[in-house]
Amino acid sequence: MTGYATEGWTDMFLCAGGAAAALCGLIFVGLSVNLRAVLEMEKREGHNSMTGRALEALVALLIVVVVSIVALTPALSRSALAAFVLANAVGSAISPCRAALSGRGKGAPPAAVLIRLSVAAALTLTLLAAGTSLAAGQGGGLYWLPVTFVLAVLVAAVNAWVLLVEVLR
Repeated sequence: MTGYATEGWTDMFLCAGGAAAALCGLIFVGLSVNLRAVLEMEKREGHNSMTGRALEALVALLIVVVVSIVALTPALSRSALAAFVLANAVGSAISPCRAALSGRGKGAPPAAVLIRLSVAAALTLTLLAAGTSLAAGQGGGLYWLPVTFVLAVLVAAVNAWVLLVEVLR
């Protein structure tokens, strides 16, 4: 097994893609349970921080799903997979941008914003590392993706917790 060809990675991609898809569904269900409270809170506070968190969680998990699906494509070239991973890295930049903007003038504790920003940025950076090293054929390649996938689950889990529990406090 190598970090530059998808042979031998099938089980990891199947597991990650399936788990992320299931978690996406749970976030949708959880959000729908508290949707009225979320929208009322956003209206009262004058910003969309809660629905933004839902977006961040879903984007993180959907990246895992789509990268896994594409990586499972038979006979996909290394350069095509690298380009796809890099395109997803650009899309994942939504999360750190939202995290950075969320802390401005809204009374969020600076440490909480820094942690949120750091994890979201790490997700983007590990995707960039996976894509660039896969394209270059050195530097880790696919071995960056499990780290990325774990970070995506962390981003989603924290944001889901806020949407499901903290919104009702």
